[in-house]
Amino acid sequence: MDRNVLVEALQREGNLKYSFNADEIASLTKHMSIEVIDEQSTLMSKGEPSDSMVFVVDGLLQVLDGEKQIALEKPRAILGESLFSDEATRVADVQAMEPTTVGRFSLHDFKSFLDKIQSLALKYREYFRAIGRARNEQLVAENYSDNCKYLALIAQNNMKAILMEFCSMHSKKLETLPLIATGTTGSMLYAKTRLSLRKKVASGPLGGDQAVGTLISTKNICGVIFFRDPLSSHPHHADIEALGRLCDVYQIPFATNPQSSEAILDYLLSGKSNQEIIPNHVLEAYVQGQKKVVEAG
Repeated sequence: MDRNVLVEALQREGNLKYSFNADEIASLTKHMSIEVIDEQSTLMSKGEPSDSMVFVVDGLLQVLDGEKQIALEKPRAILGESLFSDEATRVADVQAMEPTTVGRFSLHDFKSFLDKIQSLALKYREYFRAIGRARNEQLVAENYSDNCKYLALIAQNNMKAILMEFCSMHSKKLETLPLIATGTTGSMLYAKTRLSLRKKVASGPLGGDQAVGTLISTKNICGVIFFRDPLSSHPHHADIEALGRLCDVYQIPFATNPQSSEAILDYLLSGKSNQEIIPNHVLEAYVQGQKKVVEAG
């Protein structure tokens, strides 16, 4: 490949153009080697020293963690920015899925660049360090697993005062449980009882009920206390019904008034919620039916 193609690719298509001018990008490419990687060939291997980074000019790369594909990298991508991080070795394999052309920038190239134009070389180093930090933060977020089981506290507007009174009466019990509620309910709860939420969601009409429903499906809810207004109609009635249905599907204790809510608190604090529950044969049959649909497809 003509080096001008590499220069033009980085100047025109890469993200470098947002932080460096054309001459600065051209200076970087003078210290890069151009490589053509055959299909199925390994470009980087997990565990090897992280002593270079590459810029994808054309082609397609896959990032692998063992047999699992964790990313696809197309032209304009930058890989291996751990060259400038504290990571001594690579944490994944990179393999070409088709003939791929890359520009490689090694630790040796950086030292040569540093000798020629120190200020620009250091500017690039900080830029790639920032990219590496951002990517690591993204990976941490993507792999984050919340194992907490929350008690959801929900009340429609006309019932919030009753929920606050209930929480005030049972604050000693509630302070032992991780609580989730809307921001409004959380503020009222803190003002009334000094109890703090562990997690908050949007208000019901804006998706809060659905957010709690999602946490039910991921087994992050141990109980739902939902003081519903029985004498008024509500625009998000379907979301309320769906929340109750999910509690039935996943066998989550669901209370709608102070007396049943007190029973839920006693149940959760007794330790019985950690015991084996009666199997939900309806759910098991549904899951098996879905598997058959997938297999038939």
